[in-house]
Amino acid sequence: MGLFDRFRKRVHEVAEETDGDALSVDAQSDEGKALMEPPTVSKPDDEDDWDDVDEEPPKPTTVVEDDEDDWDTWDDDEPIAPVVLSKKERKLLERQEKDRRRREEKAKKAMKKRGAVDVARPKGSKVDLSMMRTTTGRQLVNVQQAPKGSSKKAAIQLAGGQSIDVDLGGGVVSEGGRIIKPGEALENLLEELEWVLLESDISQQASSAIIDSLREALVGSRLRRGADLSKVLEAALKRALQALLEAGYWDFDASVNSFIEAGDVPVVIMLVGVNGTGKTTTAAKIAQRLLNNGHSVIAAAGDTFRAGAIQQLESHCERLGIRCISSQRGGDSAAIARDAIDSAKAKGIDVVLVDTAGRMQNKTNLMNELNKVRKVTNPHLTLFVGDSLAGNDAVEQAKMFQDIMRFDGAVLTKMDTDAKGGAGLSIAFATGRPIVFAGVGQGYDDLMQFNPEWLLNQLFE
Repeated sequence: MGLFDRFRKRVHEVAEETDGDALSVDAQSDEGKALMEPPTVSKPDDEDDWDDVDEEPPKPTTVVEDDEDDWDTWDDDEPIAPVVLSKKERKLLERQEKDRRRREEKAKKAMKKRGAVDVARPKGSKVDLSMMRTTTGRQLVNVQQAPKGSSKKAAIQLAGGQSIDVDLGGGVVSEGGRIIKPGEALENLLEELEWVLLESDISQQASSAIIDSLREALVGSRLRRGADLSKVLEAALKRALQALLEAGYWDFDASVNSFIEAGDVPVVIMLVGVNGTGKTTTAAKIAQRLLNNGHSVIAAAGDTFRAGAIQQLESHCERLGIRCISSQRGGDSAAIARDAIDSAKAKGIDVVLVDTAGRMQNKTNLMNELNKVRKVTNPHLTLFVGDSLAGNDAVEQAKMFQDIMRFDGAVLTKMDTDAKGGAGLSIAFATGRPIVFAGVGQGYDDLMQFNPEWLLNQLFE
């Protein structure tokens, strides 16, 4: 049964309960014209005189003429403080400034430790120019998308602060038609859409952000005559989910090839995640993919906490015919990874895969150890491996890993089971990083480069 069956059933009920005027109004009506006008900010009665402030400035006892110019350049981000600050207020502002500088210094040190390059965004821009770079500053190759066009777009703010634009589709036009109006009928449709998202294991935060952006973009827009608003909403939601999954979406094979062609070898790929998500098996699948692409591979058994994990990776490597660098249980993971990289350099190996021990995201000391491995290896790519069956737990894990050590993309395992796919959408929303691979079986070839359209087809069909 498709994801939207329940939504379509409820839409039919809503349509029977309301008439066409409950969802839209004629563009030439007074209500339609009011919806098309730019919103005005209502003011309390005692602020009516602000409109005339330039013509009739107040005349206090002492007038400082230069102060009038400050209104033109007032910065909303500046703290609003009295003209005369008390000692306590000065200390508070000084402390806030110190905290801000401390955060900036901490971020710079973290970037330096990772060997990352800080790509500045243009002033006033919401576009994150580092989006298509790895967390260690290397350029990624983005997946080419077909150009799209629409008369209007909705902007979705991701949890990390990035913004993505969504085409609303052909149902929304620039001229003619009827004006979509706010009201109970529209809210009923949006509420049903939100339930659809929540029931698909998409996080509440992501669901609310998507629905709010659609509401803001649709109200006051022109609905093409004869178009069904419910179908326009459904199509807009599909585009919103696809835009969310395609944000910063990069090509694994092309990126690895670009590193090798540039002579930046060996390419180091580090896998991280919590216990039991399938990191070791995923490492073997990625090794098979690289071998199929004609690259030479070596693996590092960095999970030294479990003897079984070392044996598991060694067994996979033996079957694949590649070398595995390992040690006894309890060895130094960073040293093993470093040995694998040195061996790859000496033997001309193209790619080093670094498997790591599972870390519970709330164990700061263990996460710090993982950062040590990252610092030593300076990986080209860091991939977070999450269990799609974990739902919102996988999202929380991804958020914690992103906050503490950052990663370039995610791998969702067990996508061949009854996972609803919401975890992938929620991870993309919460971290601003794309899903790169989907595990769809137990075989070495059962790893597909993630395709947003494939997941959406799974959800909607």
